[in-house]
Amino acid sequence: MYKSYLDFAIQLGKDAGQFILPHAGKAGQQTVKAAKDFVTEMDIQVENLIIRRIKEQYPTHRVFSEEAGSIEGTEDFEWVIDPIDGTVNYSVGVPLYGVSIALTYQGDPVVAVISLPGLDELFWAAKGEGTFLNGQPILVRDASISEAFVSVGDFAKDGNKESNRERLLLLENIVNDVYRIRIIGTAAVTLAYIAAGRLDAAIYLNPNWYDVAAGQLLITEAGGIQSSAGNHTIFSTKKVVDELKNLILVQK
Repeated sequence: MYKSYLDFAIQLGKDAGQFILPHAGKAGQQTVKAAKDFVTEMDIQVENLIIRRIKEQYPTHRVFSEEAGSIEGTEDFEWVIDPIDGTVNYSVGVPLYGVSIALTYQGDPVVAVISLPGLDELFWAAKGEGTFLNGQPILVRDASISEAFVSVGDFAKDGNKESNRERLLLLENIVNDVYRIRIIGTAAVTLAYIAAGRLDAAIYLNPNWYDVAAGQLLITEAGGIQSSAGNHTIFSTKKVVDELKNLILVQK
């Protein structure tokens, strides 16, 4: 049903990934301010490429992207984009970054592509069609919570002490019950890895939609679920989600 959209998104993900790949790590020797400017410029350049291609192919579709915000259209289809997810990793040459592209229909993801050009990996999914990595089908891992590798979001970089306290409380609640905690620094990589069985769960505090829209579909089509516990959004298998909810909602 969504094949033409998926084929378009796969090619777009490949092209966007190849566009940003040669510039990875080029901010590594700059000052913090200059590095931020460099990454912002690359975000905008690849975002412009993606939006231009979408509007050429589907001029009536809406777009929601991290830098550009909302771009109006006349249909219930909306493309949700994070042009470079994991910009800090990207800026210093750590290959854990990606381009995240989702097509939603009435708010529900129906096509998803996550391109990880630094790893030469392309993940994609269409609703009802499963999830694939470089053309091969993938599934979430069947792990218990005691075996689970769990990724959590970065701590706030803007001095938001309350958000950081919530993240610390989350760690306190789960750290003794899971196998390992990871901070990857990018939702695109993290959620793609869960779909591929390389990680078992991710927990985010009030995530942005453009960060997780594509990854959500990758995970659900690979056999996982998305749920919530308080202010936290959880991605994993139903078994692990249920156990994490019980831990997260404990008050300490």
